[in-house]
This record gives sequence, C-alpha cells and structure tokens, in this order.
Amino acid sequence: MKVMILDTSSDYLYLYINNGSDEYQTILEGKNNHSEKLMGLIEEGFGKLKLEVKDLDRIICGIGPGSYTGLRVGLTVCKIFAWTFKIPLYTISSLDILGSGYLKEDGKYAITNIAKKNYVYGKIVEVKDKEVRVISNDEFSLKEEFLNKVTTDMTLVNEKNFKFDSEVIIKLAKDKVEDIHSVVPNYLRKANS
Repeated sequence: MKVMILDTSSDYLYLYINNGSDEYQTILEGKNNHSEKLMGLIEEGFGKLKLEVKDLDRIICGIGPGSYTGLRVGLTVCKIFAWTFKIPLYTISSLDILGSGYLKEDGKYAITNIAKKNYVYGKIVEVKDKEVRVISNDEFSLKEEFLNKVTTDMTLVNEKNFKFDSEVIIKLAKDKVEDIHSVVPNYLRKANS
C-alpha cells in the first residue's frame, strides 16, 4: 500500500511515506515552525521514493488533540492532497500516533502531550493480544489531574519518550473521512485555557 502519514500536533513533526516497497520517515523536533519545514520534507520524501502524491492509496492524518496551528497546518495539507487527487483520507488521534511505538506490546499506557499553562492532552489505553482498548478518551486537563489517573502498572508516554510505529498507525487509522470539507481538528482546548 502506498501511504502517507502526517502529524503536526506536537513539537514533533512526524512524516511517513511508503511507496509499496520502500519508505521515507522523518521526525523533526521544532517549536512553532512546522509550517516552514513541512512542504520541503514532503517534497524530499516523495523525491527519494520516486513517488507522486497522486500515486498514494491512502493518507492518514493526526487529527489532534494538540497545537492549534500545528493541527491546522497538517490537516490542511492532508485535505488538499486527498481532495485534489481523490485519495482516501483517514484520521487518527494524534496521541495514538505519538504512542504508537508502544502499542505492539501488552500493557497499559498513559499517553500525554504538553499543552500550555501546566495543561496536557492525555489518553489512557490498554493493549492486550495486539488489540488496543481505550480506557480514557482524549482529554485536555491540568497535568496534575491527568497524572493522578496514572497508576503504577502503566507506562507513561510523554514528550521525552515518544515512539512512532507506522504499522501500528496504519492499523489504528480506521476513521475514513466521508466528507473532506467537513473534517476539523480535535482541538479539545477551550479558548483562554
């Protein structure tokens, strides 16, 4: 399958492209500059794989929660590619993308992403027999409140230990977008929070 995965919800820009036999993957750490780097990285990836956007079978986009501007940048690029070239677009929680490298192993995982003013975006999942079950849906809460939900039998996944796994992301991306024009990011954060 020829697929592109993109997530720009956090300080990490994650881009994965597969041409069916080879892959390009980049993880770029940055602060408020994903919009400056994104198109160059996409061009580089497609160039290295000798692939064009129109050749993709699927696009998977992290829908949030996360950075307001970051989410808009990534989703806009994915929507334009999907609409222009009639490519199926799938969305997935950005927290699932950020923790995907852990989700092959049985266990409980509390996945967080930094928000502003001592808040986090968080989610708790359990993996059993390679199936991921959501214990606590994506949320926006005070960091301390979320960490109070984390028990000793959970692995805390945060900005210091994110792991990405394209196979897991492809497996979890089940939300096919039927109307590209109506899909919006999952911001969660309230204004002035």
